[in-house]
Amino acid sequence: MNTELDIKTLSQQTQVSVRTIRYYLAEGLLSSVGRGPTASYGAGHRDRLLLIRRLQDAHQPLATIRTYLEALDDAGVAAALAEPAPPSPVPTATSAQDYVRQVLAKTAPPSGPAAPVMASTRDAAEAPRIPLPARSTWERIALHPDLELHVRRPLARADQRRLDELLEQARRLFGSAA
Repeated sequence: MNTELDIKTLSQQTQVSVRTIRYYLAEGLLSSVGRGPTASYGAGHRDRLLLIRRLQDAHQPLATIRTYLEALDDAGVAAALAEPAPPSPVPTATSAQDYVRQVLAKTAPPSGPAAPVMASTRDAAEAPRIPLPARSTWERIALHPDLELHVRRPLARADQRRLDELLEQARRLFGSAA
């Protein structure tokens, strides 16, 4: 099978938009292979995109995914993809209304931490299993009666400092509501 793919074909095979692929390239989640219409991508790029999508489906933040992928070579990515996908933490519902009913009735099964995924630097057979962090949570911060800020927790220390500065500015702008 020819592993040389253009960005459009890569997008079609992975169900990831061209724009998102370019974003991942800029963010360092995928290795750069040149610029412009002559850039070609291989099976390693395709596998990384598929693993990114799987980890996003498990509600892992992009920063965690980046750190995880940095420790993997192409063989490690392929080994991680060979592992069974963790079950979806969202209960299956036939409609949005069914899902809301399940949540309100608290019938949804509890979701545990993400299933461990195989990590490797060179040899997938000898690599230790690295569990990914538990699913993140969201905090709502009221800035004003008609304005709230949603923050994904946990935050890195630097991000927490920036958030504290943002909240201080919001207090100045909106009074003591924030």
